[in-house]
Parts: sequence; C-alpha cells; structure tokens
Amino acid sequence: MNKNLMLSVLAILLTLSIAEAKTKGKVVTITPEKPRIGDQITVIYHANAKNAQLKDVDTIDLYAFVMKREGLPVLIETPMKKEDNDWIATFKLDDPEARMILIKFVSGERVDDNGELLWDVLVYGDNGNPIKDAHRVRAQSFVSSAADFKRTRDMVQAKKELKAELKLYPDNWRAKTQEWAIELREKKESDKIKAKIEQEVNKLYVENKDNEEVLKSLIYWFNTVGDSVKAEEIKDKLLTKDPKGEFAQSQRFVEILKEQDEVKRVELTEKFLADFPDSKHSDNLRMMLARYYLKKKDFDKAEAIANALSSPNGSLYNSIAWTLVEKDTLLKRAVELAKKGIDLLRNPDPTSKPPYMPKKRFERMNRNSLGYILDTYAFALFKLGHATEAEKAYEEAFDLTEGANPDINERLVQCYVKNGNYDKAIEVSLRCVRMGMASDELVEYFREAYTKKYGTEEGFDQMLSGARDEAKVKLREKIMVERINKRAPNFKLKDLNGNVVQLANLKGKVVVVDFWATWCGPCRASFPYLQKVCKKYKDNDDVRIYAINTWERESGVEREDKVKKFIKENGYTFTVLLDIDNKVVEKYGVEGIPTKFVIDKKGKIQFEGVGFHGPEMVDELSMQIELLLSED
Repeated sequence: MNKNLMLSVLAILLTLSIAEAKTKGKVVTITPEKPRIGDQITVIYHANAKNAQLKDVDTIDLYAFVMKREGLPVLIETPMKKEDNDWIATFKLDDPEARMILIKFVSGERVDDNGELLWDVLVYGDNGNPIKDAHRVRAQSFVSSAADFKRTRDMVQAKKELKAELKLYPDNWRAKTQEWAIELREKKESDKIKAKIEQEVNKLYVENKDNEEVLKSLIYWFNTVGDSVKAEEIKDKLLTKDPKGEFAQSQRFVEILKEQDEVKRVELTEKFLADFPDSKHSDNLRMMLARYYLKKKDFDKAEAIANALSSPNGSLYNSIAWTLVEKDTLLKRAVELAKKGIDLLRNPDPTSKPPYMPKKRFERMNRNSLGYILDTYAFALFKLGHATEAEKAYEEAFDLTEGANPDINERLVQCYVKNGNYDKAIEVSLRCVRMGMASDELVEYFREAYTKKYGTEEGFDQMLSGARDEAKVKLREKIMVERINKRAPNFKLKDLNGNVVQLANLKGKVVVVDFWATWCGPCRASFPYLQKVCKKYKDNDDVRIYAINTWERESGVEREDKVKKFIKENGYTFTVLLDIDNKVVEKYGVEGIPTKFVIDKKGKIQFEGVGFHGPEMVDELSMQIELLLSED
C-alpha cells in the first residue's frame, strides 16, 4: 500500500474511532487498540464525556506508566493538545520490555484516574495476542499499586488475568508463582492449598533444574511449603557456582535486613562493604551505617561515610548537621556540613530521578530537601548568634517548602522577632495561620511581634480569630472536593485489652481508622493531634476513632508490650487495634503510614489522608467528622 494512502486510512480510522467514542460517551480512546512495540500510540481524552473529571481546564498532561516484564517501570509525561472538546497526545512505545501501559490525566493538582481504576492497554505481538507477561503484569497491577499509579485492589480480576496468561503461555513460571501467592493470601483451605502448591513447586523444580532465575524463586517457595532442606540445597548450589555474584550479594543483604541485634547488624554490614564495596546495595547500607553512628554520636564516622558515598547525598549531610544542632554540639561544624549538603542539593543530578517518578514530584522533593537543610543551616547560625544571616536562610527554606512545614514556619517567625522585624513576623504568621500551618509556639511569637509593634495586645485575638476563620473556609472547600465514596473493607481486630472490634457492627457511626507503627516518626508526630480529636468526641457515641497498629518489626507478646508501653507513656486514650498479620492494612491499600480513613455511617470511605501535615489535622479531621455526622 502506498505510504500516503496508508496514513490517510489511519487518519480516517482515528476520526471514526473518536466519533464512536463520543457517541458511546467514552472518556478515553487509545489507538491502536492492540499496540505493538514500535507503534506510535495516540491517546484522546474526551473532556465532554459524562464521566470526565477534567472539564473546563486550561492544560492536561498525559501520564503513561509503562510496566515491563522485569525492571523498573517508566513514566512518559507529555502535554496534550486541545482540539475542540478533545485533548490529544501521542508517544512511541519503543521499550522491548514493555508489557502494559497504565494511563491517567493530570491538570495541576487535579487528576482523572478513572476512580483509581486507571485506564490500561496491553502490549500485543504480531500474532494478535497479548505478548508474553502482558496479562501477568496486568494481574500484578490489581494486587499492588505501582508508585504514583494507585489502582483499586481486585484479587478476582488478578486471578482472571493470570488464568489468561497461563492459557496463552502455560510455561510462564512467574505467572504460576503469582497465582500461588494469591491462593495463599486468600487462606482458603490453607493446608489443602499448601499441598497443591508443594506438588507444583516440585514439578517446576524438576522442569527447571538448570534455570537460575527459576531456582532463585523456588528457594522462597520451598521454604513456604516447609521444605527448607531443598531450599538450602538450591541456595548452596547457586552460591557455589558464583560466590561473589549478585545472588550471593542479595542473600547477604537480606541477612543484614533480617538481623534484629543492632551490633550484629553493623558487623554484617561492615563485612559486606569490605567484600562488595561496589555492590548496588552498598550505598544503601552505608546510609544505614551512618544512621547507626549518628545514634551513637560518632560524628566522625558518620561524616566519613557521607564523604565515601558513590553518589553524594545532601540529605545525609543534613541528618548529621541536624543531630549536632539539636544537641547544641559542635555548631560551627554543623554549619560546615550543612553548607556541603546545600551545595549538593542546589544542583541535583537530573539522572538521579527514578524513571517512574513524575518530574514535578521529583522537583518538589528536591525543593523540600533543600528547604530542610537550609532550615538546619539557619538553626545552627541562630544558635551561634548570627540571627541576621539565619533569617535569610530561613526565608529561603520557608519559600522552598511553601510554608507547609510548621517547624520551619515557627523558627522563621522566632528569628524575625529576634531581629525586630515585626512586620514580616506578623505577615508570615498570618499566612501560616490561614494555611493551618501554625504551631501553638508560632502563635505566641506572633503575639509577641504584634505587641511589640503596636505596644498592646488589643486587637490581636480578633486578628488571629479572623485568620483562623479564613483557614476553616479554605479547609472546608478542600475537603468538599476530596470525597471518595468507596466501600470500606470490613475488619475484625482486637484492641489492647483483647476486645474484638468489627467494622460491620459500626453501621450508623462515623469511624476514623489511622494506620500507624511505633517506629514511624510522622505517626508519632500526628498522635497529639489525634488525641485532641479523640478528646473532642469522647462523649459522642456516634463517633469511633481507632489507631490500627501495623507493620511493626516485632511480633507476638514483644510487639503487644511495646505498643502498650508507647500508648501508656504518652497518655493517649484513643483505642488501639492490632493488625497482627498486616492483612487489614493490605486490604485498605495503604502504601505509607500514617494513613487515615474517615468512614461514613453507611460503611463507605469518604476521606483518605496520607502522612502528617501539621496542626491543621485537628480542624480537617473535625470538619470531615462533622460533615458525615450531619448526613443521614
């Protein structure tokens, strides 16, 4: 066929596809419908479709998340071009390892991800069938979320995808092991399932005795079905063949991570670094070692490690410098270390961006890191009596973090007051209060600046109250657009006294669940504010607040004792539930803690909050609860 004629035919087909999509009310059209590696892919977002979430916006970026057979996924970000009510973008699928593409659309802070289902398309072969591992990779996307592409967990769909994969490619051992993992996770007739899996594991072993990739996977599976002898036999075989190779290194790395005794873990780490100084695991282990020496106040060793990293890390210099400043130790040295980190973080290596991370998030992460170390630098200068110089660094830290860190905000206002810069202290304080990012201490510095500027406190409370009212209005607007409305997975967990709490029995009540762990810094930072909310609603029988402990490193009685001690020492009165086997946190699709869910009277999740963002948590959570209490 003539090339020009072929392009004309494709254009006609694309036009017909768009017309059909509009007729059917589809939000997204992807062509070709069965893309192959090397194809130019066109994605169209129909903004006038009934379910389109990005209507009347000025820009839309296409985020295409290319998932591979193996290795890290790659995010393709490209701006879309508007044509009438449609937004169009194209990209070339040129990675031979590509197996599936997940798609969502972003306009500023707004996202259309198809209600956390996302849009997807498999990669096909010349025979018209999905390429090997395409269905398997899609199955994995329904089991665990990938980076910024969170997909609602659907084990039923995952199993269907694996069956489709194995029907096309019966020899796909990776698909078979994923199927085993799902079967075990569901715990249906576990003994019977284990016996079935054991039989299949042995069969796979017999068929793949010389396949190192299969054998590495089978070590885990033989241990899982209780045949540790066979697992050790395979491990010894692989280690004997290549005692210095990647498998040997990964085994040593896992051994370090599993070691609970801190001193032994350090010994194993130092031996690993001596044996494998250039391993892909080495810098991670050096960072871990540096944190250990910081804890022991051996600043010389911590700094030596920072200087020895193959990829210099500004944030590690920040950790060392902050420890010195916080303890009022060697402040001049802290300034020097912070300067080193600042120089590194001002010029981040663009190649250090993970391929799956959105460019905006990478840039924001770098801005925050630079803001944090400038805060450290300023804090050291302030303690040394150089408040004027500290003020400049604090201002930059405040701008870089966009006022989203209450501690930085507080120290900046304190510095303004120290320098007699009362106008700026008042201006920044008002901004922080309006954002809900003002600590109680910042408010007191605010009061001091106001009093010193005007010679009286008269009018201060009115100004403060007005700013807080503005913050509440903005917060209400924010939460009104953040509603989720999806079914909350049921749970049945015990509290610290052994009483059973089941979500299904709490219909008619507003329920807050907060996933946390004792080792989690942001969790601990958020708890005083969760306690305030708990105190506020302690007499309201229609509100239940539960802190679900999960992902602890200890287990059994040791874990329970640690959690009980932590709660008692801090005087918290909210109910703690124990997610012993980490199944509930998994059902809720939690990727990081703390994560809070607010569930309405009908058992539907209406709000989700990830991380801890400061004092505004009290007002935000209270507003969410009040809104749901007012609804039938």
